[in-house]
Amino acid sequence: MAARHYNQVEGRRIGAIGLGAGTIATYAAHGDVLRFYEINPAVVKAAKNYFYYLQDCKADYEIILGDARISLEREFKKTGGHNFHILIVDAFSNDTIPVHLLTKEAFSLYWKHLRPDGILALHISNAYLDLSPVIRNLAQLFGKKALSIKVEPDKLSSSRSEWVLVANDEQFFNDENLKKSSTPWPDNKPQKVIWTDDYSNLLVALKKQPLLFWR
Repeated sequence: MAARHYNQVEGRRIGAIGLGAGTIATYAAHGDVLRFYEINPAVVKAAKNYFYYLQDCKADYEIILGDARISLEREFKKTGGHNFHILIVDAFSNDTIPVHLLTKEAFSLYWKHLRPDGILALHISNAYLDLSPVIRNLAQLFGKKALSIKVEPDKLSSSRSEWVLVANDEQFFNDENLKKSSTPWPDNKPQKVIWTDDYSNLLVALKKQPLLFWR
């Protein structure tokens, strides 16, 4: 949805925190600039040697190895913001999540690298944690709007994918296709919690799981 919003724009600038297999590369077109931030060298090796997404990428792409937040902070101090149209944060699917990518300070950094009408897309699929309240509170803190997107399983996937899109562009949120794809929030008023570099609490993000008993 975020990529489609800028379909008519030439030379889109896309940032992606988390490389994975490199599937994000399929959304980039000729003339686009794509920057991946990946902390694990083994992931980079696997994406290049065992998958074809990077090989078939039509855009100019670069992989920045290391902690994404440290890299973005260093780049901002050196050359200023990247002026991304879209910044994708896809680093929360594992059991242990990088909390430092979901703090007030991290969000402040993201918006330094995004255009005023840019879109922050966060992939929050996780078996144990519901990160949507954390993101919604951060979005409100920065005067942005957050929208939930849940993609049901298909032939290529056996599990549902959950995303949160954050922006302040009313034209983007008024798109009819986006409205049809959006999912209502489970609660109108999420628990008020703002994670910072000095405070975070994963207990507030735990999904309510049914109790299991063993004999």
